[in-house]
Amino acid sequence: MENNLIESNTELNQPILPRSAWVSNVAYLRALFKAKKALDRIEKESEINK
Repeated sequence: MENNLIESNTELNQPILPRSAWVSNVAYLRALFKAKKALDRIEKESEINK
């Protein structure tokens, strides 16, 4: 059964792992880093105003 799956993937030239998951993970991490950067900036500004 496993050999049939590998052969069918090879015949269709499709990747075994989906690539869309990688793209969405990268987008999620970018959004996360932007949010952290914004929160760090807000925290730094609040310390200056004290």
